[in-house]
Amino acid sequence: MIATSPLGAFHRANALTYVSLMTSIGAIAAAFHGSASAAGALIAAAVIADTFDGRFARLFQRSNGERALGVQLDSLSDAIAFGIAPCICMALLAPVGPAWMETAWWTASFAFAASAITRLAFYTVTHQEGHGFTGLPVPVAALIWSSVLLVTPGVGIATLVMFATAVGMVAPLRIPRPTGYGLAAFVLWPATVIVAHAVS
Repeated sequence: MIATSPLGAFHRANALTYVSLMTSIGAIAAAFHGSASAAGALIAAAVIADTFDGRFARLFQRSNGERALGVQLDSLSDAIAFGIAPCICMALLAPVGPAWMETAWWTASFAFAASAITRLAFYTVTHQEGHGFTGLPVPVAALIWSSVLLVTPGVGIATLVMFATAVGMVAPLRIPRPTGYGLAAFVLWPATVIVAHAVS
């Protein structure tokens, strides 16, 4: 059974989904204040929370309706945290440049966001399970962007990264789902990015 009001839909099983959303909002705030390091670290932190939110949610007894709501919450949170937040951060952090350059990175940001929400919608509708993903997972695309921030790229490089990851998210690529040691190795990536941003 599902809650009879949105307020009643809050469930502790979705706590890590809300953590991911919270840290991505923090990334936007950090970018607003000009801190690329904090923005990058917070996006990486959101990736870690998202990696474990499903596993965390499965620890709780939930009805079919509550599980379905959790899936929708996760998708909407991912759209904001990994599809929209990196684009806003880029807009806030990018220096003012020639009109053609601004047009290029605005176009790249749109492509990134459009690919992210399209992939998330595809994933939700097709209910992909099993051992792999089709297309670059949206959190991984955002993590690539966060990693690139470590080298303080110019607008041109950041724009190319946005375009490349936008294509990757909707490309018919089969990417294995990390488990066991592979999952531990994957989590090490955003953890390393957080530490690197903290000391930069």
